[in-house]
Amino acid sequence: MACLAASWFVSEAAAGEKAADAQPKPTASGDPVVSAKAAILIDDTTGLTLYESNAHQRRYPASIGKIMTALLCVEKGDLDQSVTVSARAAAVGEATLNLEQGEKIKLRHLLIGMLMNSANDAAVAAAEAVGGDYDSFIEMMNARARELGLKDTHFTNPHGLHNEDHYSTAYDLAHLARAAMAVEDIQNIVDTEEAVIPWPSKPWDRKLVNRNQLLAQWPAADGVKTGYTKQAGRCLVASATVDGWRLIGVCLGCKDTFGDGRALLEWGFENYHLVKVVRKGPAQISCTVNKGRQKSVPVAATEELVLTVKRDAKPPKPDIDLPPAEAPIEVGQELGYLWVAYRDNEYRIPLVATAAVDKSMWAELVDNYVPAALLLLLLASSVGVLVYGAAAKIAGARRYRLAQRK
Repeated sequence: MACLAASWFVSEAAAGEKAADAQPKPTASGDPVVSAKAAILIDDTTGLTLYESNAHQRRYPASIGKIMTALLCVEKGDLDQSVTVSARAAAVGEATLNLEQGEKIKLRHLLIGMLMNSANDAAVAAAEAVGGDYDSFIEMMNARARELGLKDTHFTNPHGLHNEDHYSTAYDLAHLARAAMAVEDIQNIVDTEEAVIPWPSKPWDRKLVNRNQLLAQWPAADGVKTGYTKQAGRCLVASATVDGWRLIGVCLGCKDTFGDGRALLEWGFENYHLVKVVRKGPAQISCTVNKGRQKSVPVAATEELVLTVKRDAKPPKPDIDLPPAEAPIEVGQELGYLWVAYRDNEYRIPLVATAAVDKSMWAELVDNYVPAALLLLLLASSVGVLVYGAAAKIAGARRYRLAQRK
């Protein structure tokens, strides 16, 4: 593969809205300093890992598992449906909304309760409503985990209270959070500091304060979920957005939960930026065309490629695979691709023709008439051979008869 012309390479960070008091600082050296026993930082745009420590070590996720419960509620449920709280849901202890058996509450309010207040009773009530029954919902959770490629995750409940078979990893939880943050309803809830939801049995409403203290401490923070059990320790999935670019960090088993989360995210913004490696649209290169009325045709990339690159490193340059094509060529026909190898990943972006190219007159003649002429010539030759053979045989027979007479 030949290295692509410099005109393809674009060294610019993606533009977006700036978050107040959260502008990137000069590049920092070394790794982030965190107390977490397992941690990871990923880019929400590309999914690339920017930092990891014991990221694939199986650990208890505590209430962070509620992110999966919330994701399924949005994907499989109707947030405006009314849910009747079961005895099982009302009996769940620790963090709760103080739901009462028989209480009717919207699924949307249960979603708010489990994400902001980490309410275990809300998670169970939502699971029973969306899954049809408790056990079916657990099956849905594990099935969705497999769909997302979470290879080291297994759920036994929708709330995160301790169970030996209920586990995940920092890596899996980061990518679960990435999937959840692509959902607007979830984004809006986890970015909310305070909310009010109904409390039918009381003369007042339920007032909730988000347990994620980063929201109040740092304007760039916009999610996602806290968690704690004795076995899991203090856990956090944190996200922040600067200049329209979101990073997601996971810290499991922390001594300084919110300090770890912010340190991880700030380190990412300080050390990395988004670079548009390939632009979508017309290119300044052409594909050679054989048998065409034109000798070449311009091509265009079907999509852009944006990668997360260290600020003090050069972005990767695309290579090109664009072999000669044969006419006729249609607009939009794929002729080759751009290829980028970066951090154990391979990216292929198709290159398509931006114009049509018909066959040349000579190519039409050669392809359509010459084969027919050759066939006729071959047929004529075959007939000639047969005729010549028959005539020779007759002449030979005549000579033989004359010889016999003599």
